[in-house]
Amino acid sequence: MIFDRIFFLFIFLLFIPLAIYIPNPGGIGLSLPFNLLVYGGAALLMGVCWRATPLRRMVITPTCRAIFVACSVLALPVIFTRPEWQSAAVWRLAGLFAGAAFYFTWLQVRMTARQRHAVLYVILSAAVVQAIMGGVQLFAPQLAQFWVPANGGRAVGIFQQPNVTASFIATGSALALAAFVLPGFQLSTLGAERWRRRALAAALVLLPMLLVWLQSRTGWLAGVLVLGAVLLCFGRRYPRAVTIASVLVVSGVIAAAMVLWLGSDMRYTSHTGSNQARFAMLSSTLAMIAEKPILGWGYGGFEYSFQHFRLAQGLSTHGVGIARHPHNELLLWWVEGGMVALLGMLLLVWTGFKLAARACWHDQRTSACGKASAGEALALCVALLPIALHSQTEYPFYLSALHWLVFLLLLAMLDRLVGPRLGSGTGLKRWRLPMLALSLAALFVMVTGFYSGQVLTQAERGGLQEMRQVDALPGWASWMHDDRLEFDRQLAGLLAFNRTRDEQRLETYALWAQRYLNHRIDKNVYANLLVILYQQQQYVLADELRYEAALLFPHDRRFARSSF
Repeated sequence: MIFDRIFFLFIFLLFIPLAIYIPNPGGIGLSLPFNLLVYGGAALLMGVCWRATPLRRMVITPTCRAIFVACSVLALPVIFTRPEWQSAAVWRLAGLFAGAAFYFTWLQVRMTARQRHAVLYVILSAAVVQAIMGGVQLFAPQLAQFWVPANGGRAVGIFQQPNVTASFIATGSALALAAFVLPGFQLSTLGAERWRRRALAAALVLLPMLLVWLQSRTGWLAGVLVLGAVLLCFGRRYPRAVTIASVLVVSGVIAAAMVLWLGSDMRYTSHTGSNQARFAMLSSTLAMIAEKPILGWGYGGFEYSFQHFRLAQGLSTHGVGIARHPHNELLLWWVEGGMVALLGMLLLVWTGFKLAARACWHDQRTSACGKASAGEALALCVALLPIALHSQTEYPFYLSALHWLVFLLLLAMLDRLVGPRLGSGTGLKRWRLPMLALSLAALFVMVTGFYSGQVLTQAERGGLQEMRQVDALPGWASWMHDDRLEFDRQLAGLLAFNRTRDEQRLETYALWAQRYLNHRIDKNVYANLLVILYQQQQYVLADELRYEAALLFPHDRRFARSSF
């Protein structure tokens, strides 16, 4: 495929949601409207790629082949998961394969060096926008309320979570360093080159400043690794440019630290509680793996399995909260999918290391030949570091669809740059209609999901008092939010009971709540169900649930025996 203006336009559209805050109830994945917009933009981009480009030979690389093999392996354990968990498992696998399809599509796009640089500048610009947004949240919170609200006085950006914003800004820092240091990025026009260098210098000061102010340990570590990798890879080759870039970065860090400690109302955020929670999650997750190392606990059931495993050990949710993820992507697949899933993840890790080794070899060859692209492959490896690191300390791919797509986009560009082609390749003509249909279907799903999500959010913000729009949602528009939709309807039914005294509403809620608690842990659902069961005089079942809830939430007085 040939990269032209229309592709750049749609890449730009991918990043438009970065400047638009849409009120939402929080959560992860497709419950966030931001993610729906980003995935919709990605589907639109894929559709344009497969519709508007000339048909050429398909590009398949060893990395591409290994990724599809690993995805197929990772899909196998879903067969054995419990029925009540399959919906969550299938959605995660759908995201995995959709990402592989996006990566495969971008691998087919032919770009010149300038066009490739333009894509990287778009990502860098998006990171700068997040830095500006974070600065507004910190120093002009009243103004920020009209754009994107701050979270407890902290800068969170559009991602609504400091660590997620930090890893994205660290990725932007890596790209800014590459564009500043590598001569292949230089412009031929002297005036334009001066302005480019000035803009990059400003970015190299601004982005590290926001990394400091975000107070994300993952972001700090990513920033240090990025700067260290640039020094290691390019320090001897381009000493002057690397020195200037390092001075700019360090200046930004020092200025931010001085503002943090001396010149503002910001205070250092203690991470003691987070450290203890992470350690508890890690130790319990490893214990779960040791108990079921072969088959795992079942895809989609980590939230339920983790809490009940700790319950069996005499541990509660105190200090850990309701963990929906072990804060390590490799451990999540392993604990849920057992050895089969571990094999798939290790294949992905091994493939990544092989691609990095190939990038080093490619860089040595292009540098020896004096090519303008020298160093670019290593720079892409460095740019992949922050998000890869974040996936091992948290779950950015679920909190931000943009992290997932940027990671795949950078990976595909790196693979296209350094990966050997396998065989002669086959024509893309037979792939056009299936991939176009897949893209349009994904776009339709994201648009309908965004609409139904907004309807639910509006009802929730109104206290579920007005449910006519929710009840009018057709099944094809609301199935993506089925769990959330049913939750809202059942809660609205409870509120209606207070007015109508219709006992059937209590019975309906009780049946739903018992099913719900087989895959989710929610103290409010426990509390409501207990009141209903005691009112219905189902004392045995109620006592069992009350005992379980009291162990899970020992500090919640609603589950004390004296409360009933």
